[in-house]
Amino acid sequence: MSLEYKCWTAFVTGYHEEAVRLLPLVKEQNKIKREGDRLLHLSSGNGWLDVTKDLITKYHCDPHERDGDDWTCLHWAAVGNHVDVMRYLIDECHCDPKVPSEFGETVLHKVAKHGSLDFMKYLINHHHCDPMATTISGETVLHCAARHIDIVKYLIDECHCDPMATNNSGETVLHRAARHIDVVKYLINECHCDPMATTNSVQTVLHRAARHIDIVKYLINEGHCDPMAVDRSGQTPLHYVADWGKSAAVEYLLSTGKCDPLAKDKYGRTPFKLAKERGNTDTLSVLKKFGCIKSSHPIDSYVNVLLVGNPGAGKSTLSHVINDTASFTLLGSFRNVGGVVPCTAGIIPYKLQHRTLGNIILHDFAGHSEYYSSHSAVIENLLRGSGGVFLIVVNILEKEAVKQLHQWLTVVRNEAQKTLNECHVIVIVSHVDEISNPVEKRRRKEEIKKE
Repeated sequence: MSLEYKCWTAFVTGYHEEAVRLLPLVKEQNKIKREGDRLLHLSSGNGWLDVTKDLITKYHCDPHERDGDDWTCLHWAAVGNHVDVMRYLIDECHCDPKVPSEFGETVLHKVAKHGSLDFMKYLINHHHCDPMATTISGETVLHCAARHIDIVKYLIDECHCDPMATNNSGETVLHRAARHIDVVKYLINECHCDPMATTNSVQTVLHRAARHIDIVKYLINEGHCDPMAVDRSGQTPLHYVADWGKSAAVEYLLSTGKCDPLAKDKYGRTPFKLAKERGNTDTLSVLKKFGCIKSSHPIDSYVNVLLVGNPGAGKSTLSHVINDTASFTLLGSFRNVGGVVPCTAGIIPYKLQHRTLGNIILHDFAGHSEYYSSHSAVIENLLRGSGGVFLIVVNILEKEAVKQLHQWLTVVRNEAQKTLNECHVIVIVSHVDEISNPVEKRRRKEEIKKE
């Protein structure tokens, strides 16, 4: 192995101590080159200010020379966010930060993608770099900065960059920021960027964010994005995460009640098929659970019925009557609710095919005070994918019946405001909790069946 090759390897691998030892031993340091890259490019990219200075002053390397991709040493230093090296190249070697690469990338584009806010301000304020500059593919500096909230805010608020700008692929800044929740919220809430915007390949922001559950929740619940939107290939966000093996994201999307695990793309592939092809066992188990329910009990045909009220109001009796008069009952866990005790009433719904009421999912919520803290989480989860019908049962014989009604109306109103779909509220006034006489109970049940 030659001395030049050992020196080159030290620069490529970032072995600073070895590079410093070998550099004086090789001949014609300014001529060592591999595929257009020189030692000075590598040193700048490694952030080695001492070695960079030696290569320029002692070994006469050209700081303006471009590599095989038409990058200068400044581009290399910017990718590594090496501010001290960039300042040296600009201030002492007079490298021009405004010079673009073959593809129109300026140093400002690189700093926006990898760099610091302070150095960006330095380039704009002291060297008049253009924050509106675009590459040949239409990339703005703001596109490049999309993952850095501080730089995004600076470019929009102080440099007046357009947050709605699109590149040649139709990507907005929001598409580029889709993996960063703080930037997504800022662009939607403060800059009024459209979360429904699509790229040239008809990808939504939700498609881009699909593997990040916190962002998906925000886009669906706050941005009102459609989780069944399809791209040019007919794929939904569920197709994406099933293909990627992101089982937690698959489960969340299915829990909204709006995603179809059996939906086919333009090539006839379902999310289930994509997961099977990839061999993602965790994802397959989630899809199988929801797929079985979907095929035998289409979720679109079911309505959530949420039965609430204080203890003794007659709620349980009404629940039993509805169950007993149903033509088909399936007890199952269609939705997995996080953050609540599994035995809490309302988490495991009854799926009923009722002759009079149609297809419903009945949730009987416990009225005892120890359950109140979990009810909001359960209700919010149930209403994410669709609206529902609230049955509020109030015992008219109670002294504080009106107060109880107001309490439940407040709970219902708060949760109903979060859903995308309409909710209905029915108040049922009762005066007895249960029919204690077995004969009377059978007689009443027969009367209901005849109605």
